[in-house]
Amino acid sequence: MMRAIILNRLFQMIQVMIGISLITFTVISLSPGDPAEITLRATLGTESPPKEAVAKLHEEMGLDDPWHIRYLKWASRIVHGDLGYSYQTKRSTLDEIAHALPVTFCLASFSMLFSAVIAIPLGIAAALKQNGLVDHLCRLGSVVCLSSPEYFVAMIFMLIGGVYLGILPVAGAGGIEHFILPSLALSVSLISVTMRIMRTSMVETLEQDYIRTARAKGLSRKIVIQRHALKNALLPVLIYMGTQFGWIFGGAVMIESIFALPGLGRLLVNSVSSMDIMVVQGCMLTFAVIIVLINLFVDLVHLYLDPSIRSQEE
Repeated sequence: MMRAIILNRLFQMIQVMIGISLITFTVISLSPGDPAEITLRATLGTESPPKEAVAKLHEEMGLDDPWHIRYLKWASRIVHGDLGYSYQTKRSTLDEIAHALPVTFCLASFSMLFSAVIAIPLGIAAALKQNGLVDHLCRLGSVVCLSSPEYFVAMIFMLIGGVYLGILPVAGAGGIEHFILPSLALSVSLISVTMRIMRTSMVETLEQDYIRTARAKGLSRKIVIQRHALKNALLPVLIYMGTQFGWIFGGAVMIESIFALPGLGRLLVNSVSSMDIMVVQGCMLTFAVIIVLINLFVDLVHLYLDPSIRSQEE
């Protein structure tokens, strides 16, 4: 059964990669602007590069071929592990991605950590004090956070942590302190949803028969919650947070641009603006692979932790 799930997910990953690459390649090919001319503008520092140089670079890039021929050539190189090279930096696309990916991974990891540390205790507190002050404050905070755009939240954190208090850097990448504000800004919406899922799951768990039985045996409320309710209530939360890890990678595009983090999202934005086709394709494929692999991991963990799912699959 495990093997069937893994093979199914790997087959889906291939389909997703083909679909995303086709869509990305088509959109870039239909976009206005000439990649060769844009590249020469950046390298020569002139707004009107010589037509002979543009034509020569066109031929070197293979831009004279129809888009479907260029796509097939690119796909054949991908099979052999060749992602091409950046038109702007002349570096390998794989090197560009390898340099940017750790920054995005750190940003996503810190966001997940902040979400778990903040949302899970608040969700438990709201469930244990239903319709109390904590519950109402958590609901209000959740609605406000979900209604606030990411760029607005990022600006608020920059003003408070970086300008008014002056205790945290607001741009660039370096030590852990450079990831605190971006990670908090990226995790706000995730904290809101995770907190609500935690509350709902805990409330439903506390109403189960085995919880009533544990209470009837004379166990204290603390022991009932820690040993019986919490581990079962956490399962939907962990599954949700696992699936959202891939979403965080996508959300990092805006946050990295705002906080000037040299991650995969910022690399994608810069590559799109300069029509660096090979790097754009490489970034999109990387995002697709990460999301599919994360979903595969979450499915396997869910299958392992939830016996009811295993029985249904069998």
